[in-house]
Amino acid sequence: MINTLLAKGFNINITIEFFIIVLLFAYIIYLQLQLSKKNFLIRSYLDQFGKQKSKLAKTDIIRFLENLKNPGFSGVVTKDKLLDNRFSNFLFENDKEIKLFLHYTAKEKVAKTIIKEGFKFVNSFYKTAEYIYNDELYLIHRHHEHKQYGDFVIVICISKDKYNNYSEELARLRAKNIAVEQILTEAPPVIDENSDEVYILPKQFIKGYFNYIEGTIVENPDFDINYHSVAFNKNLEKIRSKNK
Repeated sequence: MINTLLAKGFNINITIEFFIIVLLFAYIIYLQLQLSKKNFLIRSYLDQFGKQKSKLAKTDIIRFLENLKNPGFSGVVTKDKLLDNRFSNFLFENDKEIKLFLHYTAKEKVAKTIIKEGFKFVNSFYKTAEYIYNDELYLIHRHHEHKQYGDFVIVICISKDKYNNYSEELARLRAKNIAVEQILTEAPPVIDENSDEVYILPKQFIKGYFNYIEGTIVENPDFDINYHSVAFNKNLEKIRSKNK
């Protein structure tokens, strides 16, 4: 009787140990697959960086490698339709003529309001809008970083010539803590409850928005990358007066 119980206990221990070994073996295989995937992504990214036509910067490589520390980062958009040709055409139409920015939001109501009223930003435009250029890996990287903020993406496009002209003017004036986007506003900034200045980029610079899960695209009928307002030059003149 005792020998039988001991034998059963021994068999149970062997079964548990075998089960643990199988789990560990499966986990090792999983880690190996993840490592192989990340190695492939790194090679792809570096190959892209090595091409003369690539616009990737060393800082992009560093940020991408930092993201690889996150175990959940795959570098691919499995459920998204962001890389469909329709989205690429919508984003990068007239690519050489525009400065392109994306803003993510969780509610379509907010996206519709931005198309009608313009894009509000507090102090720094770049806290809520991400600069994007025409590079697939770069787009995937930035999308992965920001898609947590929502399924709806606002597309902001400004004439590159207009943007660069104002940027050069600010450089000549040595204006500190002033961004081009702050000049490209028609109404004076308002102070919010946090004592921050709130600016509004005109609706004409909003190309539209899309939902990268559902695959829908909504275009802004008033979109115009070359939109100009006399208020822009007045804003620049105010800065020029302050810097005399």
